[in-house]
Amino acid sequence: MREKRLVTFRMAPKKSNRKAKAVEILASGWKKCKLYEPDIVDLVEMRLLQSRAVIQWHSPEGEDRPYEGSNEIVLFHAYVERGFAVPTSDFFRGLLWHWGIQLHHLTPNSILHIAIFTHLCEAFLGIEPYFNFFHHFFLVRPQPNANKVAEVGSAEVLLCSEKEDKYIFYRPACRGTEWKSAWFYVGNHQPSLPERIPGPHNVCREWSDSGLGGEQVDKLLGDIATLKDSGVTSGSVVYSCMNRRVKPLQK
Repeated sequence: MREKRLVTFRMAPKKSNRKAKAVEILASGWKKCKLYEPDIVDLVEMRLLQSRAVIQWHSPEGEDRPYEGSNEIVLFHAYVERGFAVPTSDFFRGLLWHWGIQLHHLTPNSILHIAIFTHLCEAFLGIEPYFNFFHHFFLVRPQPNANKVAEVGSAEVLLCSEKEDKYIFYRPACRGTEWKSAWFYVGNHQPSLPERIPGPHNVCREWSDSGLGGEQVDKLLGDIATLKDSGVTSGSVVYSCMNRRVKPLQK
């Protein structure tokens, strides 16, 4: 008599789940470039981006992922709109080094936070952007989460919720992933940014570092309170930056 065997069946995954997985992968990685040269020219005409002759920008229109040259970096249109420019400041490069990330790991809102903080320090507090003071307010959160870190836009700089009342509070508007399809190439001018390394990065403890605090931080907190009492808001800082055509993250 033949031995009976238990037969099991494995159901194929639903098409909707496969589709959702494909969308997730697409959203977390590079997206095909949909940025045209006239879009870059618009940034130049708005005085948000230097001319082609100065930084050697060019469009990768239609490329499915970056193939930049050895002396180039990949730059997102949304970064430029929020105050990014090359060559980058020592403060900005120092943050990247401290967090162990590269430029494309940041989200547009992260660029905005760093730019506003820098302009607040330089134009309103009269100081160079102060590392410990920045970390008093901000932390970095992996995107979409710590277990599945995206390749692009994986590091979100966030204002600590418990410290919002001590800062010039604002709520950034950029969400979604469409910004990932608007990228182009520029020259990697000195002091240069590190060469791009493919793949996601590691999450490190420095992302949640709250800074050392101390007497100098306490004094600057008092200076911000004085500014707020005099009517300075986040809108004041942004308007000052845009009106002067300042590029806070440029060296």
